[in-house]
Order: sequence, then C-alpha cells, then structure tokens
Amino acid sequence: MRTERLFLDRASLEPLVRRPPASHQEEEPLQLRTRTLAVVPLAATAAVFAVAGCGGSSTSAPAAPAPAPAPATAPAPTPAPPAAAATETHDTAAMSDTDAMAMMTVHTGATVSIDQPAGGAVVEGNAVDTHATFGDFQLDCTRAGTANTDGSGHYHLELDHSLIDMFCSEDGRISLQDVAPGEHTIQVVPAANDHAEDHDALKEVAFEYQPTDPLPAVQPVSFDAPPSIRIVSPAAGATVSGEFDLTVEVQNFNLSCDLYGKHDVAGYGHWHANVDTTTEGMMGMATMLGMSCANTFHVSLAGIAPGEHTFFAILENNLHAPTPEVQAQVTVNVA
Repeated sequence: MRTERLFLDRASLEPLVRRPPASHQEEEPLQLRTRTLAVVPLAATAAVFAVAGCGGSSTSAPAAPAPAPAPATAPAPTPAPPAAAATETHDTAAMSDTDAMAMMTVHTGATVSIDQPAGGAVVEGNAVDTHATFGDFQLDCTRAGTANTDGSGHYHLELDHSLIDMFCSEDGRISLQDVAPGEHTIQVVPAANDHAEDHDALKEVAFEYQPTDPLPAVQPVSFDAPPSIRIVSPAAGATVSGEFDLTVEVQNFNLSCDLYGKHDVAGYGHWHANVDTTTEGMMGMATMLGMSCANTFHVSLAGIAPGEHTFFAILENNLHAPTPEVQAQVTVNVA
C-alpha cells in the first residue's frame, strides 16, 4: 500500500472541500480534490485565510494598517501563562503549517460499488441508507489510527463531499438533519488505517431529498461557561489490554451524531479519539481511532504495541475541526 503526501499551495488554498470530478472517467487533478475538514485555526494561518462553513469559500482579511513606530523603551516582558492541566487543556497541540495543509492519499487497489441508494432515488424520510460493496479490500476498523496494513482499512462516507464518518460495515446511514431539500450526492472512499484516502477508487451516487416531514433546523446555543471535556476512565497509569472503553464527561457542549459533516452550529459537535499524538497527517487524522457523539468510545488495541501510550479526547465541531480548542488526555499501560 503506497501512501503519498500532497501539499496544497497556500495561495490557492480554499476551504478544504473536495471538488466533485467533472465525470467518473476524467477526474480533475488530485491536488485540487480535498475533504471537507476545516483547517485548525492556527495563529500562523488565521491571518491568511478564514474557513467558511459547509459549501462556503475563503475570504481574505483586509490589509492591516502599518504598525506604529516602536516605543523608545522596551515594553515590560509578558508573564508566562500558567501550566495547562495534565488531563485537560484549552490549547490544541501545535501543528506546523505543512502538517495542517498536508493531504494524505493512498492506492489501496480496492474496487467499490454503491448498491444503495440507486442513482436518482427520491428520499422522503430524514435519513438515507447506504450499502457499498468492496473488492480486494477488507473492512477492518480495529486498526484505525495505527500503522497501515496492505489490503485492509475502512471507508469514509461523505455527503456532498463532506466527511460524515468512517465505516467498517457495508451498510451505512446518513442523517439528513440540516440538509436542504433537493439533489445531493454521496461519496464512498476507501481509506487506509491512517485515513489516507484512495481517490482513484472513489464512487459517487446522486439522490433527491424530498422530505414529507422535514426536520427543523438545529439552532445555535450558548453557555455561561466554555466547553470542556474530561476523561473519566481509564485512570492515569491503569493497565489495559485487548480493548477498552474510553469514557469522557463533556460540559457546555452538545454532542450530536446527526450533525456529523454538516455546517457548523455553535454549541454543537462531537469528539475524536486519538492515540499518542494529535498532529500527524492532515488535521491529526493519522492517529484518529474514531469519533463519538456519546460519552464513550470503544478502543481496540489491535494495532497498538504493548507499553505506555497516551489517549486523547478532542472536542470537534460538526466539520471535524477542533475549533472548540479543548482536549483531554490520559496515559496508560497497554499490556
């Protein structure tokens, strides 16, 4: 399995939305096709571009006025910020500009067929069921977020080129919460354990959403305190083996499965579970074990070597970006 890193030119970078190919036979250049994952709001990049919501476009900030002349006397030194807590921080791990814009692709050799929905199907309910079959590719989520294995991985299910979730069952479902009536497309993309995508094997199908009883739009909410996430179990220093539940407590933030991959709504999102680092690959995806909209995530240790490892729980917005800038971590021993 060959993995490549494609780097996007900053001058041409738009919100990271993969553009649909002109046809299934002649796709546009690979470097222009990216997933909908908003870039981490780094200080180094925020001044260059702003990431819009689903289907948006970047806008350049107005030029800043010329800085005032430096004062004759040096300003007083800025006091150092207090040390962050061991299990919770409101600063996401530092990520270089190169890592933030690195696009991971892979050639898996997989073949894909979308059997459901049929092309042009009319969906009247508020969810669309999917079924995809794969050739020369074994679906296995137990090693997601760890080293790649030839011939196996998972797939990413997307709505209008926006990542919904990763799947290891041929059957999937996409909530149509906050989705406008009309024509939409579903993409199925094989992915390696590190979430590098096989764009050559991507398949797409269109359907028409005509709800008989449309869902009301989710409204933004605000809280009196900032969002927080805390790992309840396992405890620091605990010994785990085989598999275990990573359990968290989330406050001042609403977890929602239905909003996976939809436009950002203040006060809503979900969380990602990572192992050992949050900075490898695009948006730290290379070590993402999975995502959760509940208080637990079931961790498989199949691809994790015995020894000391750190597990992270990271709050994410609907577009899978860590804009709440809150995460927790715990270090345990893997037997």
